[in-house]
This record gives sequence, structure tokens and C-alpha cells, in this order.
Amino acid sequence: MAAFGVVPAGYAIYESFVVTSPYGAPTFSLIQNFADVLGDYRLPQSSLHVIEYLLVWLPVLLVVVFALALLMDAKRTRFALLTRFVVYVPGAVTGAAAALLWLFMFSPAVSPIGPLIELFTPQGGSFLSDQTLVIVLAVMGVSAGAGGWIVVVYGALTNIPEEIIESATLDGASAWQSVWHIKLPLIRSYLAFILIVSTAQGFQVFVEPTVLGAGAPGQVSNTWSINQLVFNYATTQANYGRASALSIILLAVCIALAVLVITRTKFYSIGDK
Repeated sequence: MAAFGVVPAGYAIYESFVVTSPYGAPTFSLIQNFADVLGDYRLPQSSLHVIEYLLVWLPVLLVVVFALALLMDAKRTRFALLTRFVVYVPGAVTGAAAALLWLFMFSPAVSPIGPLIELFTPQGGSFLSDQTLVIVLAVMGVSAGAGGWIVVVYGALTNIPEEIIESATLDGASAWQSVWHIKLPLIRSYLAFILIVSTAQGFQVFVEPTVLGAGAPGQVSNTWSINQLVFNYATTQANYGRASALSIILLAVCIALAVLVITRTKFYSIGDK
């Protein structure tokens, strides 16, 4: 944690105060890099892309994870271990490998669903663009991320004492009422954890739009996401001060959202008093 978390974060904070000048030696300023980053015309568009992605991906992910975990919990068989393994397998393909796989899937010329993709592809253009990338990344995110979380939520559901469910059934509760009033409240901390981790991952999306953008040159901006803009500062402009400043801002946003989720869901609550 110290080597790969605290020390890099501390160094990034220091670098965020170092202003790179093309005309002379670097200078020190507490606000200059932050002001330059927040005034960059590319940041609002990159932020909008990421927010749109999160608004599409996170609700779908949570619904898919909870629904399939409930289905597995309701139909427990001797093949439960095999079922969990099959559900988890798609999650083994992540990062650049997943991006290349989906680049293939969304290329009409080679995709097994090419005729369907062509219906939504401009004449002589590419299906991938700044606008469609939100949907593509959401599909990728659910396919790659749902499996592992389904296993986690399924494990949480199996730990609910059977006596509680049986008591609710004897009191006349329907299956849906048991899900909504018993199962969901008892595993809300797991769903809150999924939301916190997935939100942080979503804000830091980088590899997927970078690889997909390389497969559709001229169609996807190289600063589509916030992290791509950070990468652009550090590599294209060699401005590590601005890159660090934007990274710190992104970290602050993720921490604030995590605190909001933790407080709203009573994540650390041991039990009702």
C-alpha cells in the first residue's frame, strides 16, 4: 500500500504544484495547474462521456448481477459450482484483450453479427464513434465485470439464514416481497461495495477507449475519457504537473462519491439498534 498507493499519491500531489513552462525552468504554484486543467476545453466533453458511460453501465450492471444471483439462489442444484464457474468465465477476459475482442465484434466486415452492425453504421464510416462508444463500453463492462460480482452476491444470498425466509413465507410474504424486504436489505452492503468499486473503475476507464479508438482512427477522440486526457498531458505534452493535477481532482471526486455511497447505504453499520 505504501509503495503503490501512498508514495505515488504523495508524489502526484507534489507534481501538481510544479508548473511546466516551455520557455524556462519549472515554477511552483499551488493553483496554476489546477486552473489550467479546469479551463481546458476538452475536460467538459471528456467528463460528459464518462458520466454518460457510468449512467448507462452501473444500473445495468447492478440489475444484471442481482437478478442472475437471485436466479441462481432460487434454483440451487448440484451443478451450482459449475454454474458459478460458467458465469465467472467471461470476466477472465478484461482490459486490452476484451477491447480487442469487442473491436472484432463491432467490426461489420468480420463480426458474426456483421449484418446487424451494418444497419447502424454510416455509409463508408465506422460503427465506433464518440457517441456509440458509451453503449459499446457498457456492453463490455457488463460482460467482463458481471460474472465475478454475481459470484460474490450469490455467496451473500446463500449466507442468509433459511429460518428468516421460511418465517416470511409462513407470514404470507410472496417471493417478490421476500426479495425486496428481506434479501435486498441484508445484502445491501455488498451492492454498495460493488457500486463504490465500479464507480472508481468507471471514472478511470482508459484501456478500452484507447484500444477501440485505435481500431477506428478519426472516429473516436484520443481524449474521450478523463484518464485519456491525463495520459495526453503526460505523454503528448510532457506536462506532468497538469497530468498530476487532473489525477488529484479525479481522486477527490471518486473519494467524495465513495463517502456518499458509504453514508447513504450505512456501509459500515453492524446492525440496526
